[in-house]
Order: sequence, then C-alpha cells, then structure tokens
Amino acid sequence: MSGWQTVFGQAVRERRQELELTLEEASAAIGISRPYLNLIELGKATGISRNAAARIDAGLGSGGTLLALLPASDTNDTSDDIAGGQDMRRAEFNKAVLAIGASMLLDTERLSATRQVDAALLDDLASLTADFMQRQHHARPEVIAGPLRAHLRHLLDLGGATVAPNLRPRLAHVTAETAALAGWVAFRGEGDLAAAHAQLALGRQHAHKAGDDALLAQLLGLSSSLYSSLDIPHIDRNQGPQLALNLLRAGQRKAGGHALALQGWLAARVGVEQAVLGEGRKARAALTRAETAVPSDPTSSAAGLFVVWDATRLPGYAGKALLLLRDPAATALLEQALHQTSAPHPKLGLLVDLSMARVRDGDADHAVALLTEAVRLALRHGIDRFARWRLQEGRAALPAVHQRTFDGHLHALA
Repeated sequence: MSGWQTVFGQAVRERRQELELTLEEASAAIGISRPYLNLIELGKATGISRNAAARIDAGLGSGGTLLALLPASDTNDTSDDIAGGQDMRRAEFNKAVLAIGASMLLDTERLSATRQVDAALLDDLASLTADFMQRQHHARPEVIAGPLRAHLRHLLDLGGATVAPNLRPRLAHVTAETAALAGWVAFRGEGDLAAAHAQLALGRQHAHKAGDDALLAQLLGLSSSLYSSLDIPHIDRNQGPQLALNLLRAGQRKAGGHALALQGWLAARVGVEQAVLGEGRKARAALTRAETAVPSDPTSSAAGLFVVWDATRLPGYAGKALLLLRDPAATALLEQALHQTSAPHPKLGLLVDLSMARVRDGDADHAVALLTEAVRLALRHGIDRFARWRLQEGRAALPAVHQRTFDGHLHALA
C-alpha cells in the first residue's frame, strides 16, 4: 500500500475522532459503508478515487484539507473530475489558510511578558468571557469581534506562562469557551465560515484539554450549525444534515447524565435536523424528549455558557420542525416563539420561518411583511452578512409576484 493512502487514512481517522463521530456516523455522513471507511482509515483500501476522497472530505466537513493529501498524479477519475478537484482544492486551500490564520492567534512576542496565572486572574478572565457572551446577543458584530479576539489572544498567550497543574484545566476551560464564542460571533455575526470553523475547532481542542464533557457537548452542538442546511440553506442536503445530526448525537453522548437543560437543548436540535431528513416520527419523539427536559425550576435553565433551555425556547424548535414536516400547526408555534424572542439572531430566523409558514397558509402578503421586517432587523444589528442566507431561502418560498414586491422593499431599504 502506498504511503499517501496511509497518511490519508490517518488524517481521516483524526478528523472523525476530532468530531467525536463513530465509524457508523461518519460513514453515514459520507455516504460509504462502514467497512470501507474502516479500511481507508487503516490505510488498506485500494482504488481511492479523487471523487471518493472529495466525498469523504465534504462528508466530514474538512474544507479541502483531506482532498489536498491525494497525490497530484492520481488518475483514477476523468480529467474533468481532476480539473474540478484542482479548482476546488485551490479555493478550499485559500479557505484553509484563512482558517489556520484565524486559529493561530498566539502572539509569541508577548510570551515573555506573561505573568504567573493564579485563581484570581482566571476568575477575572472567566468573568470577561461571560460578559462578552451577554453582549454578543445584542451588540453589533464589528463592535464585539475585535475585543473578543484580543481576549482570546491573551488567553492563548497565557499557555506559555507559569500555570500550576491544578489550574491548567480551568485555563483550558475558559480558553475553550472564549474560542467557541469567537467562532460563533464570526459565524452568526459576520458570516465568516472559515474563522468560525477554525475557532470552534480550537474551542473543542481546549475543551478536551480541560476534560470537560459537558462543555464539549455544547461545542459539538454549536459546531453542528456549520454543517446544517437550516443555518446555511445552500449546504448540500445529501451530506450536511447527516453530519450535523451526527455531531449532535456525539454531543448527546458527551452530555451523558449532565444538566437536564443541556439534554433538552440537544434533543430539540436533533429533532429539527431529523425533520430536515423527513424523519417525522423520530423528529416528534426528539421534541417530546426536549419538552420533558424543560426544568421545572427556572434557575436550572442554564447549562453552561452557551445553553439556556426553558419553556420559551421549545416553540421555536417545534415550529421549525413542523414547518419542515409541512404540519399546519407550525404557524401558531412560530408566532408564539416570535412574541417570546428579543435577541436579533433567533428573531431573524423566526421571522423567516414564519414567512414561509404564511406562504403555505396562503398569506403571501403577510410573508413579504415578515421578510421585510427581518431585513430591517438585520441591517439595524449589523448581521446582514449572516442574514442573507436565510433571507434568500425566505424569498425563494414566495410566489413570483410577491418576490418582485419584496425586491422593491429591498431597493427602498438600500
């Protein structure tokens, strides 16, 4: 067996394990059999075509980094496939470089200036991360992104300072939360997928170092959004939803017996992803589990920095799932969720979802008004780069005459 196949197989296994996926989950996301994937990881598979490698790369959301490991002389595919692959590799290589740059935030010149890390300093750093978390719900991305990344750089620099062994897990925990938050702001605030992928991966890496399964479960849940056609409608619906669903299942395994709110949040997201795949019975069962996990004590609704699960959160997830399943009950649930939501990002999603429900109900005029309100909200809060994905989906659901009406509103707002 040639050397590149061994290297490729090792890289595939490392990527799968980094995503906390089993062989079964990864092979389902890719669209190949479990035994064949196992042979690839062991470096024993023969005849790995460039097309097959591209499917593996896409199925594991690797952004071209796995495909780039194939030798340039490989000719198992047609010249058109190879040419297409080379074009994709060039584009994805550029994206990978940006991702590496986004994650390599360590400032080596400042290492000599770092001081000893003590518990009081870690308390202050954790408080600052929590403050950024609260601010990101309503702050414009350009206001919060720079200071948040500077905070992350400082935390990474502290990795070279004197840290007592008993404090290293705490430092890794705060760094993981901050990196994940930076990735979430890059994604939901700036529409920057390269930075989001890199920083969420950095967050997962530090959550591993911290040995914090509950935090890792949250970050796997967040990471699923980067592969979900719910957040990015143009994602390949043959692979994206399956990988997103499997990341959520990996998160559920990591959550184990942790906070009930965390289990409910993950179950709700699983239900919606199963609705994307048309698995209505499974989707409804997951939403039932999510509902039973709503804590009776409101003070127990938070499960870490990224998860709040209470009775106000369920209608939005349930409404989205029923919308995907073409259940007319979706409209009332989405309206209820919209009335209970003030944060810009979820509100924007609810406005788009409700507009699509209204189209199905035969009220396209109301749908146009909802989409126009979503545009105003996106412009007001500076999240238009992310919003364009959902707005395009909402516009596509409108009848042609109402699309033209909506376009007129867009020109008036420009």
